[in-house]
Parts: sequence; structure tokens; C-alpha cells
Amino acid sequence: MDCWHHEIDKAKTEDEVVRSASDYLMLWAPRELDPMRAGVVDMSIESPDDIERVKSWISDRESTAVSPIYTAHMRELSGYFRHASSRLGEIRQAG
Repeated sequence: MDCWHHEIDKAKTEDEVVRSASDYLMLWAPRELDPMRAGVVDMSIESPDDIERVKSWISDRESTAVSPIYTAHMRELSGYFRHASSRLGEIRQAG
């Protein structure tokens, strides 16, 4: 899903990052990701704070995954949300 990382890289505002992260997470839920199992009870991304919340939840549970496929999914999600969080920091610093 490199195109999703590209969307984060080209985002110029926090709102663009939030919108992209929301769309990305919705692609996963509930097809490959059981929100309750991942600890992401509230799957909505409506603000930069939500990106941080989901990033923390996923990284806290990344190492407790129960199968190789689930572990791979958690790693991919964790990497995406770390990237989104980092981009938010870059946008704030530039502004």
C-alpha cells in the first residue's frame, strides 16, 4: 500500500493527513482487522489526536498478535500511523 504513504507525504495540511488516515483505516476494518482484537474500539479518525490514539493502540498490540498474517497486518498499520504522525509533526513545524 505504498500509494497510501505517498498520500501522507504529499499532504500539505493536518486535515489532509487526517482524511487520508481515516480512509486508510476504513479499508482495513473489519475485513482484515478486528477492531476489538486490536484494541481500536473507536475506528474513527476525525482529528490529529485520533491518529496518535490509533498509533499508540496499534503499537501497543503489535507484538501480541496471534498469527503471522495478523502480525503482518499490525506491522503495516503501525508503520502507516507512525508515518502519519511524523507527517503531522512536519506540517506543524513548517507552519
